[in-house]
Amino acid sequence: MNIEVVERAPVRVAYRRHTGPFGEHLIRFWRGNVAPWMAEHGLLDCPRYGVSLDDPANTPAEKCRYDACVELPPGLSLPDAPEKILAGGRYAITLFKGTSTQIGEAWRVFMRECLARPDAHLDASRPPFEHYPRGASFDPRSGAFTCQLCLALTDPPR
Repeated sequence: MNIEVVERAPVRVAYRRHTGPFGEHLIRFWRGNVAPWMAEHGLLDCPRYGVSLDDPANTPAEKCRYDACVELPPGLSLPDAPEKILAGGRYAITLFKGTSTQIGEAWRVFMRECLARPDAHLDASRPPFEHYPRGASFDPRSGAFTCQLCLALTDPPR
C-alpha cells in the first residue's frame, strides 16, 4: 500500500447524514439521497467527502454515523443542509480502487500500516474520511469507485 503524508487545507462542506450500516447501504444513500440533492444545487462537479464519525469495529452497525459531504464554492450556502469545516493539517493518504464490500478491509489495512510507521501518530480529534476529488471514477456496472483514504495525524514532536 502506497501511503503519503500531506498537508490538507481546511474545507467548508455541506452534508447529509446517514445512520446505519456502512458498505452497500452507503452506496445506496449516495445514489438515492445525496447525488439528487447535489444535482438540484448544481454541485455534481464539486469534490466530495465521506466522513466516518463512528468506528464500525466498536459501534453497533445500526448506530454508525457517516456524513456524505460536498465542498461548497466560496459564498454558497445551502438552506437545506448543515455545514461544517473539515479540519486541515497533516494526513496520511492512500488511493483506494474497489467496491463498497472492499473498502472496509482497505481501511483496516491502511490504519494498521499507518500505525506501524514511526512518523505517523493518529489524531483522534479529526475523523477519518474518504476524499472523492473532481473526476473520481465510479462504474455503475461493477460498483467499483476510486477515492483517497485520509487519516489525520498529529504534528511531529519538536
